[in-house]
Amino acid sequence: MKIGQKLIIKRTLAAVIGWTMVASFAASLNAGIVNSDSVIVTDVTDWGTTPMEIVNVNDPLLNYYGGVYAGINTLEVTVDGSSTINNAFCIDPFHFSASGPTSGYSIVPLADSPKSPGTLNAATALDIEDLWAEYYSPTMSSAGAAGLQIAIWELVSANAVATGELPANEAFSVTSYDYGASADLASLANYDGPAANLTALTGPGQDYVIDPVPDGGQTFIMLTLTMSALVLARPAIIESASLKLKTCKISPPEGPQNH
Repeated sequence: MKIGQKLIIKRTLAAVIGWTMVASFAASLNAGIVNSDSVIVTDVTDWGTTPMEIVNVNDPLLNYYGGVYAGINTLEVTVDGSSTINNAFCIDPFHFSASGPTSGYSIVPLADSPKSPGTLNAATALDIEDLWAEYYSPTMSSAGAAGLQIAIWELVSANAVATGELPANEAFSVTSYDYGASADLASLANYDGPAANLTALTGPGQDYVIDPVPDGGQTFIMLTLTMSALVLARPAIIESASLKLKTCKISPPEGPQNH
């Protein structure tokens, strides 16, 4: 093997390693999970403009009976100093919301949240993802947003009672019009579309389910990184092909030759 060939092999291996790193990075990106106690969550919801309704609830665990906002929350999520704005719904009717920037949050799979007594399981988390896929839109109506929020609360509360984390007499309930939440929940029996890929914020205040990074954005980033790796590897590939041509022995065909 010639020295030039060894160099090409090294370059080719480097390219393969680069492609492997790109694939690993893309997989982590698609997972959308950041386990970090340094996550800061700030509720920046403008309840005067966001899609929402005020509904009356019974919340025996909090000893609260009265009106609450039900609709889309707007959260500023800061991880290692970098902030994003996410639409969210509350998945924690058993804790009061925190005011101002609140540290100590983690971004976790939806099935691993929220905190006790409303912890979820895979089946209930999937129900929430199906509801989100069916009904959520950043431009949904106030009634639609309220109905989706109430449906999520009822799923969380029913799961807590079913698993024994919460006594039945402390279950969360809505005492006013439910804005279609009952119909939303009933639709789960016939929904056979794809589930939304959601993550959750869990911490010292209320816990939330947040909107995912659009799949098209993830795919674009993955393709961009892959193409960059290919561009970097192209000189090595071309040089490798050129070397093969230069070192290939070309023999004349067998039999008499005309000269």
